[in-house]
Amino acid sequence: MALATALPTALPAAPTAPYDHGLLWKITLGDAPVSHLFGTLHSGEPRVLDRAAPLYTYIDAARVFMPELVADADAVNAFMAASTSDADDLPKKVGRKHWPQVSQKLALHGVDERVQPRLRPWAALVTLLQPVGGAQPTLDEVLVRRARASGRKILPIENVQEQIDAIARLPDATVMALLIDSARRHDAIQAGVSPMTDAWLAGDTGELARLNTRLIGDDKALRRHADLFMQSLLGQRNARFVERLLPQIREGGVFAAFGASHLTGPEGVLARLLQAGCTTDRIA
Repeated sequence: MALATALPTALPAAPTAPYDHGLLWKITLGDAPVSHLFGTLHSGEPRVLDRAAPLYTYIDAARVFMPELVADADAVNAFMAASTSDADDLPKKVGRKHWPQVSQKLALHGVDERVQPRLRPWAALVTLLQPVGGAQPTLDEVLVRRARASGRKILPIENVQEQIDAIARLPDATVMALLIDSARRHDAIQAGVSPMTDAWLAGDTGELARLNTRLIGDDKALRRHADLFMQSLLGQRNARFVERLLPQIREGGVFAAFGASHLTGPEGVLARLLQAGCTTDRIA
């Protein structure tokens, strides 16, 4: 899922944010059985997948497993159907000046030149934010497979349309500005994948935030667009995550796995759960 893959690399600047270290957390609320949250990286790199096995004990013992999304065939088909239109108008929207660069970068991601003009702007943006040739399956998918194999109840936190809407409903000007900028900075974005993976492996979500901040230039107009992007991808979705997690946490026995970017910061999932009366303890 292209959009799902993009989400964990989108982090706001928060050098002194709470919860800026740690991927695995114990959550308690009242007398309910213990629950756990894990911040994933939507990646299939071997070093990332190596982190799956130690989590199996928690999944196997859980009452319910709550992934960010279940990327089954229906979800993938829905995403692909929403990604294109019947009109070949993306080049016109991007503009003659910028289209050759956007087209060239889309081709690096394997998007056929006959399909490129029909991509919706948000889908083109999401594509350019992905690692070129990213490995599959991702860590998230491996954890879902384990939950299925162990017979756990699976309750996704979001559906694919909600993830699409996080970008598709942004103002057109914001999507186009970020699309053009992502083509321009494509090499820097790709070069940032390895340091971000290293930061995640170290459990340093604060460093992930700083790495992303460095990728955004000092242009004030662009930063305003980036702020809207972050608020839609994180702030609004963090509130939804907590709304859906809390009823299950009150029953206890939850193991939830979602992008690590949602854990950190004063408006992150952990801070919101603390405000809701939960106790949050870092395990790793």
